[in-house]
Amino acid sequence: MEIKKDTYVVEALKLSKEVAEVFRKYKLDCLKCKGMSEDTIEKVAFNNGLDLKVFLEDLNKAASCAS
Repeated sequence: MEIKKDTYVVEALKLSKEVAEVFRKYKLDCLKCKGMSEDTIEKVAFNNGLDLKVFLEDLNKAASCAS
């Protein structure tokens, strides 16, 4: 599965532990966040001042390493 800007955080985190590591790298504690089932990758990037393109690249690289 490709992670896109409209992918929900909870769906991305289900892909692999490597994806969760990317969230930790960016100091995002989404595993404990109440909104992880409602927030998209785009919203998380925007709310945390992240470059969406770079964040998506990192997430997809991690997801592909796990496959």
